Amino acid sequence: MASSGSDPTGTVLAELLSPAGLADPYPVYRRLREERARGLDLGRLVIDHAQALAVLADRTLSSDRVTTTLKPLAAAERGSLDPLERTLRAIVAFTDPPDHGRLRRLLQGAFTPAVVRENEPAIRRLAEGLLDDLAGSAEVDLQRDFSYRLPALVVGSLLGVEPARERDFARWARQIVVFFGTGRPDLALAQETREQLVEARAYLGKLAERRRHHPTGDLLSAMVGSQEPEGGLTEDELLANALFLMTAGHETVANQITNGLVSLLRHPDQAELLRRDPALIDGAVEEILRFDSAIQLTARLAERDRLVLGRRLAKGEAVVVLLGAANRDPARFPEPDRFDIRRAGNRPLSFAFGAHYCLGAALARAELRIGIPLVLERLGALDLQESELTYQPTLDFRGPTSLRVRRAGVPFAAGS
Repeated sequence: MASSGSDPTGTVLAELLSPAGLADPYPVYRRLREERARGLDLGRLVIDHAQALAVLADRTLSSDRVTTTLKPLAAAERGSLDPLERTLRAIVAFTDPPDHGRLRRLLQGAFTPAVVRENEPAIRRLAEGLLDDLAGSAEVDLQRDFSYRLPALVVGSLLGVEPARERDFARWARQIVVFFGTGRPDLALAQETREQLVEARAYLGKLAERRRHHPTGDLLSAMVGSQEPEGGLTEDELLANALFLMTAGHETVANQITNGLVSLLRHPDQAELLRRDPALIDGAVEEILRFDSAIQLTARLAERDRLVLGRRLAKGEAVVVLLGAANRDPARFPEPDRFDIRRAGNRPLSFAFGAHYCLGAALARAELRIGIPLVLERLGALDLQESELTYQPTLDFRGPTSLRVRRAGVPFAAGS
């Protein structure tokens, strides 16, 4: 970042929220790179992989996103929204040291690669069950009927959510996404989010109480157990982070599965490579994450007046890391706009980096690694309905609102 000139951050973020920017943000990122080469000051925007690593690794910058999100609301309005702010401030992703380290230590044991491997057979059974239901369909909405449901079932099973509450689970998670995704929520949206959050807290609180008396070995039981020692989870922290796992574990993975399927369907040669050689799946997952990440940006706040990458930030100002742009940095990824599942040395920033690296990254990768090849194997040749592809109006979670495909060789039912 340069230290002089006007700051285009707000203008660029507004452009990314436009219909064209939501449909395809990558031309915006390319233009920013070209304009910077001609001397444009990018202000508080970070688009380079190396600079993104530096910002994300800087523990002196704050991850307190709650303050900036609630800033448009008056103090009196915020006071009427309890327990919204109290709950959001207890979420591990929005905390700073020392609370962040304590919360992360209490939660991370449930997401180790070994624990995830134990859950892979269950993930496969859930994915196969969803695809069984689609076996006779000639036209399918993969986002609605597969991508959106698989992570809900996986995270729901980890938390002990009854399958009958799957839609409630998805509704609560979606509300949190909408709240943060607008960037500047108004009072009406904040009140609606509060109501949904109160409902979610009540349900999760009842589940947690059952686990106190009858632990089952699931994730929620482990979280409840971590309340016992001194310095363990408070009730707010327990409920807030169970809700956060619902949201991040559902929405992020759902969108990433959908984005991955879109990338493969737009590049049928790569889909065919994967069909022929399933051993390519690990590399395919990394390329799916790099090429079209479900998380396009993250921000870090200056807690005091200071320099960040050569630019002076005032206390409370944010530096915005465009993860989607960093994942297309030609200095790190040769031919960055080419989708190549055999790309070597692929280390995208889709799960961030540093102290706030995504706790559920191993679980998300497992769902991608299992779910995507099963779709290609079980549903056969698929024709993407590009004209029906529209994207969610949020900067936080990038993904289509639907993914309609037609299956080759499957006849349409009468009247369809």
